[in-house]
Amino acid sequence: MVRPALARTAEETKALVDRAVAHIQAVGQRQGFADISRPDGGFVDGELYVFCDASDGTVLAHGGNPKLVGKNLLAVRDDEGNLPLADAVRVGQTQGQGWLEYLWPNSATGRVQHKVVYVVRIDDRTVCGGGYYKSDPP
Repeated sequence: MVRPALARTAEETKALVDRAVAHIQAVGQRQGFADISRPDGGFVDGELYVFCDASDGTVLAHGGNPKLVGKNLLAVRDDEGNLPLADAVRVGQTQGQGWLEYLWPNSATGRVQHKVVYVVRIDDRTVCGGGYYKSDPP
């Protein structure tokens, strides 16, 4: 079976997030977040990228859209009424790691699509994650 060029997998997503977490642990949050937010920092691969958020909703790092760093997105709802950032923080902080799904703009396609996201708790105030976009039904 041939996958579409942009299709990604849960395994690829988890591997990228786990690599980002290890990088943050190795170099510290300041340098790690800066690297994650750079397109050439090693944590952006097409539509797949890493993000990190503070529990108060502030974006600390964002490989898909570095302009979001410093913005508070806690109250942002998707078209289905989900609170993507709040949900990611909740999953990371309460479960340590986990998966969730919400609608999010895909910078590679220019469309809002369902995104399946893996998040990991970094510390009491921080989670990092990444996700892949589900293919649109035929």
